[in-house]
Amino acid sequence: MPPDTTSLILGIDGGGTKTAAAVATMSGMILGHGEGGVGSLNSRKDCLHLSLRSAVANACEMAGLDSAGTRFASTCIGIAGYSLEQQRIELFRALPSIIPSEFFRLEPDYRIAFQGATGGKPGIVVIAGTGAVTYGRDNLNRECREDGLGYLLGDRGSGFNLGLQALRYTLEMMKDGRSDAMTDAVLQQTGAKTQSQVLQWIYSDFQTARVAGLAPIIGNMADDGEPQSRSLVALMARRLRHSVREVKHRLFMAPDTEVYPLGGLWHISRFLSAEFEEPTWEFTVPWERENDGNRGRRFNLKASEGTAVQGAIALAMQSILTTG
Repeated sequence: MPPDTTSLILGIDGGGTKTAAAVATMSGMILGHGEGGVGSLNSRKDCLHLSLRSAVANACEMAGLDSAGTRFASTCIGIAGYSLEQQRIELFRALPSIIPSEFFRLEPDYRIAFQGATGGKPGIVVIAGTGAVTYGRDNLNRECREDGLGYLLGDRGSGFNLGLQALRYTLEMMKDGRSDAMTDAVLQQTGAKTQSQVLQWIYSDFQTARVAGLAPIIGNMADDGEPQSRSLVALMARRLRHSVREVKHRLFMAPDTEVYPLGGLWHISRFLSAEFEEPTWEFTVPWERENDGNRGRRFNLKASEGTAVQGAIALAMQSILTTG
């Protein structure tokens, strides 16, 4: 027997690379998943709307539902670029024409990730992918966000930041007529042989994801023990550690507060995770001065309890309970 469509919940995770959606029952059982294109408020309005429609339609199809004839009881969307106020207001006003639903809840992507990872318990999530943001909440429901300012002003410790550092290092080495394993790897990935060609690779078709695509290469080399790669990866770990320590300090959280690493950057290197948990790497110039005093006690790392989409579903259900 098909489910009662008036009691279905919709959770959506709109990110800078893709949009993920899931249809669930009021008990939280997921009936279907779906994906769409880029789901960030930084993207074009028509592309964002299409991504949302596609993700929902695909989730409904997997659940055996007709997306055109399904009206959800509650929908929660966690979206990247939430701080763009005007775009956020415009999206919220447009949602009834995109998704049939009784209630809508629009949240930053890090809040649904936190809900999914912690189940709503106090803790800190460190989300590191192309960008980077750290978010924590204590037992009094006070919250704090660190970074998440975008690739121009922040995102320290992100995949983009790591790729950018590798490119800068490569250009400095080329200027001095020197080369090493990391420089060779960057040049092979970019297809460049001169400084001008490196610059052309960056600027002619600039994409943050393209620069971040260098991160797995540097991460693999760090795991193999290449010293300059290790210095860069350890630098990313220190920057992410700093963001966690800032959140802990502002919320007066205990040293053993649970910390949840989330996002694709954590999969590029075992060395990154080890340095984040407890830094040991001794830096060589030019990175050592930036990291003086940025050590500290071992973090209490935990695996995520659920996905960001599951977090969105939980918040959508909360909206029903609150308004009901």
